[in-house]
Amino acid sequence: MKADLAITGGLVATHTGVFPATLAISAGRISALLDPQERPAAEEVLDAAGRMILPGAIDPHVHFNEPGRTDWEGFETGTASAAAGGTTSVVEMPLNANPPTTDARAFALKVDAIKDKAHVDYALWGGLVTDNVEALEGLRRSGVAGFKAFMIETGTPEFRRAEDGVLWEGMERIAAWGSVLGVHAENNDIAMRLQERLERAGRRDMRAWCESRPPEVEVEAIQRALRMGAATGCRLHVVHVSTPDGGALVAAARETGQRATVETCPHYLLLDEDAFVRLGPVAKCAPPLRRHAAVEGLWRQVLDGTIDCLASDHAPCPPEEKARGAGDVWQAWGGINGVQTLLPLMVSEGVHRRGLSWERLVSLTSANTARIFGLYPRKGSLLPGADADIVILDPDREWTVTAERLRYRHRFSPFMGWRIRGWIDRVLVRGRTVVEHGEIVGQPGYGRLLMPEATIDHTPERPSPGGGLGGG
Repeated sequence: MKADLAITGGLVATHTGVFPATLAISAGRISALLDPQERPAAEEVLDAAGRMILPGAIDPHVHFNEPGRTDWEGFETGTASAAAGGTTSVVEMPLNANPPTTDARAFALKVDAIKDKAHVDYALWGGLVTDNVEALEGLRRSGVAGFKAFMIETGTPEFRRAEDGVLWEGMERIAAWGSVLGVHAENNDIAMRLQERLERAGRRDMRAWCESRPPEVEVEAIQRALRMGAATGCRLHVVHVSTPDGGALVAAARETGQRATVETCPHYLLLDEDAFVRLGPVAKCAPPLRRHAAVEGLWRQVLDGTIDCLASDHAPCPPEEKARGAGDVWQAWGGINGVQTLLPLMVSEGVHRRGLSWERLVSLTSANTARIFGLYPRKGSLLPGADADIVILDPDREWTVTAERLRYRHRFSPFMGWRIRGWIDRVLVRGRTVVEHGEIVGQPGYGRLLMPEATIDHTPERPSPGGGLGGG
């Protein structure tokens, strides 16, 4: 049978190995992985000589703010940015949309608002907030990929934090469904108390933000969430961990048999507190950037398998929301633009600079995320039958992050001016090219809503002891 497309001459990287192969694609799916010498009959043949061929990245943590705050980003620009960076699926957060995705009606409003806008495939988180426990069942039936709760106030009044009693009850229900609860883990009372004290002292500098939310604020909340997860049997995912102490807690819980996973973000691996002081509000995020020792500790956990997956926590805003914090850090919006640079930064700083193996990169950016959110092996793999979500990457071509390269609605980033080694040459979503030579060629509306599969094994792949190194 004639394939629609054959990709030849490249080096294929999956979470299990790196090898030369020919990929055959039919009807939007991988139809065969063949010996590199084979040339299947195909309508089109794409020569990928000198290129790496990877499963498309899956970003489990983006805020595209639609409906209600499309002027902050929106699905059209957000997913175009994702595609340009080699991300072929996203899992979008329930805030900062307005209304937030906290009941079935809001879920339907969001799907209707975005159905003709996405360049890549997408799944949706549902929110667990202080007053919506009874609405969780409707979100589950709607098809959310997981539920998200904040243990600290969000700064957006329409999405309130979930107090411990709400967390407990929500976990009980989510556990019964076999779904996952993602937690933003920071102790609200301590952080708010510290901020009030610093503000009374007249502190408005960048370091004041870091001092208001020290690592202990995060670590305590992770401990509390893990204990509740263990007691209720709820599968737990700790989002954007910024301190290796937090990663170690999750790893220790797993050793006891608890189902718990953890993500971190490129900004916690590549920027530190001193960089925040230098860059200013553009690098304000929550949890804050940490000291350099924490950065090094997180890298060790990325390499050794403690960290399960990588996310951008793309949390955009109009530039004036950052500018207002130039002389008063408390006034700046806390969020970093990062979906487009997620995969390129990890190729450049991980594979080339830190010795991250290509296999481990694929686990962190694709395969493990697909498992956690019930999308594997349709997503996150290059197995026959999987969606043909593919990144063709020139591993050695260098480029610079500039406003002209970025596809965000508001084209700023703490990584502006970074020199990156690893060029996204072509991106396919379900067999169709959406990015070519770094340019968007796909059409908005091609992306589809993804629903999790209830029957898969959600356990991420982890390297064997001593594994995880390699690269080039």
